[in-house]
Amino acid sequence: MVIFSKSYASSKWCLDELAHIIKCQKELDQIVIPIFYNVDPSDVRHQTQTFAESFSQHEEKYKDDIERIQRWRDAFAESGKISGFHLQNYRNEAECIKEIVDELMSLLHIKSDDDGDRGMDAQTPILIDEGKMSFSRDKKTGKKCFMIAARGLDIEWSNTPDYWEWLPHSDSRFGEVAKLKWVCWLDIRGKIETRRLSKRTKYVAYLVFKLEDKFHGLETVSAVVRFVDSMSVKEAEQRASVVHFAGQGSRETLPFKRADGWMELKMGDFFNDAGEDGDVDARLMETQRLEAKGGLIVQGVEFRPEGSRSGVPPRMKKRRILLLLCLIVLVLFGLIQVLLYMALLDERINREN
Repeated sequence: MVIFSKSYASSKWCLDELAHIIKCQKELDQIVIPIFYNVDPSDVRHQTQTFAESFSQHEEKYKDDIERIQRWRDAFAESGKISGFHLQNYRNEAECIKEIVDELMSLLHIKSDDDGDRGMDAQTPILIDEGKMSFSRDKKTGKKCFMIAARGLDIEWSNTPDYWEWLPHSDSRFGEVAKLKWVCWLDIRGKIETRRLSKRTKYVAYLVFKLEDKFHGLETVSAVVRFVDSMSVKEAEQRASVVHFAGQGSRETLPFKRADGWMELKMGDFFNDAGEDGDVDARLMETQRLEAKGGLIVQGVEFRPEGSRSGVPPRMKKRRILLLLCLIVLVLFGLIQVLLYMALLDERINREN
């Protein structure tokens, strides 16, 4: 969000930030929302009125760095073209602020009623779609990450209490997880619209889960990811690859422990080009060996850009780092005290001699 006021262009820091924001919009597909506070969008677009004076002063001050000035002007021109919020179109500031909040919540697919999914700390992914999905951005690239909760998945027999159990879990970001009690036919699907994902990005789909100590029948399963409109269910089943909950296999087909304590198993990957390929379906199944299976706890299916880190970094790591730093400071303080004591002792001995 960029708030343009009459004095905005007088600050080189604001101009540098704006140039970087527009760069992120172009390269990372990030959303930019301009707010025109007592200024006209056309004045921003053409750098007129008070902005003209500010740019004139910058050109005099930074006449040896014309490229920087041009980046600022280009960023201003691009920002003025973006549909935003013009304060003069509202009766008062409160009305404008309300519309801005509604727009943000709509972009993030958050319901406007207070359903307990908001008010979380900055490290916690935002729960959306009535708590059936979480949204976050990769810290390094800014690209979008989504996890579909177990309640948002299509799980065969999940509504049969003898086969699956729905219960809260203290380590889950969602209200419920699905616990497999006993089935012969295992089939789990997670579907997401490509338009929600970051464009021109390779994504990986993961099953996020835990296994009970006495799990059984889950050593190997099949997994596949497909564009629903481009590949039939039968073709997908034929292309499915074997992955391993336990046992031996290649590194890519084995589960890994995440930073949040859960395990994740790669189901497949795909390239999201322009977000115009419809739905993507990630499916995990074991329907060939009709043996009893149990002991699986499903949190959800996550769609994450390739190479991004998994899970929410545990706070315990930060605490350990802080404790370690405190210990180092105490040790250094102790050494300084010892050195001072030894220096005073040497001085006393010299005086006595």
